[in-house]
Amino acid sequence: MSDVEKNRPDEARPVRRTADLARFGRWLAGPAGPGVIGVFFTIATAAFSAAGGVAPDLAVEGWTSGRGGWLVTFGVLAVVTLVAGATLWWWRNRLRQRLGVAYVINEVAAGWTPEQKEGFLRDVRDRFAVFRPVPPLRTFDRAAVWPQGSQATRWGRDVDSLVRHFQVASYDPDGRDATLDRSLFVWAPWPVAVAFGQQVTAAERGRALRVRQRDSFGRQGPLLATPVADGHTFQGQFDRTAGGLFGDLRVLSHPAQLRVIRDDPADAGQVPGDDEAGQVARDAEAGQVPVGQVPGDGEAGPAAGQRQPTPEVLLLVLRTNHHEFGRLPRLPVDVTQRAAHDFTAALAADREPIVVELHDAAGLGLPETASTTLREWRYLPRPGETYHHWEDYPQIVTAAVQWIAEQVAEAPGATVLLGAQLPQEVSVGLGIRSARQSGWPRHLWPLVHSMTNGTFTVPGLNLGR
Repeated sequence: MSDVEKNRPDEARPVRRTADLARFGRWLAGPAGPGVIGVFFTIATAAFSAAGGVAPDLAVEGWTSGRGGWLVTFGVLAVVTLVAGATLWWWRNRLRQRLGVAYVINEVAAGWTPEQKEGFLRDVRDRFAVFRPVPPLRTFDRAAVWPQGSQATRWGRDVDSLVRHFQVASYDPDGRDATLDRSLFVWAPWPVAVAFGQQVTAAERGRALRVRQRDSFGRQGPLLATPVADGHTFQGQFDRTAGGLFGDLRVLSHPAQLRVIRDDPADAGQVPGDDEAGQVARDAEAGQVPVGQVPGDGEAGPAAGQRQPTPEVLLLVLRTNHHEFGRLPRLPVDVTQRAAHDFTAALAADREPIVVELHDAAGLGLPETASTTLREWRYLPRPGETYHHWEDYPQIVTAAVQWIAEQVAEAPGATVLLGAQLPQEVSVGLGIRSARQSGWPRHLWPLVHSMTNGTFTVPGLNLGR
């Protein structure tokens, strides 16, 4: 036997022992930990009581009665179990302090299937030192406040309110949480998650939020996550030329045609009394403000009576799963079948453009019909797999943000619409990373797909810098 083979078992033992210890620590910090620790304290209490019952007999009969051994036995058992319980309790608190504070954002989107979150949130509450749910934005009838269609005009103001709710939940007047790590679990529509990560990062550049994976029961099926898995801050640098992407990455172009749905020709899809979004649409139709420009940009409008030419519409889509996105078809998990499916879809796309029907709730003043090119950044999981690996999320975020910045740089002055099918944590990371990305557009409008009627909505929420 060679020296390498002789030394291999000795090298493997510390690794295995460390892994088992870490697994036991995660189990101890979970819901079962307090029960096990309580058993140790219960045994210690019973042993002390038994020892106390033997002590009076010894005082009367003396040590010659033979009960001295029972006193020693019960006393040692009580001390050992008490020390063991106290040690486990200290270790559990130390593990929870190491995880720090857990913030939970639970904003249910319109059309979502109800999920059972109590078990997962109970696990988070048990494992983290501090559990702070962010108060959700709700209407009186408990419906989601993220509507689609022409009513999606106040998404920007609702995101501002959500950020203020988070600031209230994270307020620490005594400084007790200053040294604790901060983790984030999010349930929200993907544009809300992007805008939240962007605004919080811009407001608190000195501290990082560690985004952690949560359970999901979407169209891809159930995904059960571990709350204590290593979180991602999405603030590190990543060079996509270094070969860090392991999935199937393709950048495709499809001819597309935009069709704006006018619910009411009198107001062009705007609700009465709407402030900024409605004013932009009215000014754009009057030729006072260029399409896609919000008031305050400092650019001069066209001369009186002169019509501003319709700018280019840049339609971008990020897709990280196999499911359809509007008219973009579902893709097989098998790589061979996927390649043939892509070839067939490309031939069909050459013959007929993809029609995108949308509500212009942001008030961009889009024309009723416009021809453009849909540019799809498709990054599917590894061959034969349904989900991306959790450790690949930072690379996915960085590569997607860089691709968006490159596409916008090639089309200056265009109205940028972004559709996405992303894991929730990637959406948050997209917002965090975009706050640091050079060349990120000043105006970027999300394109939200409705599962009920197949149309899209451009809500009044600017994801730009």
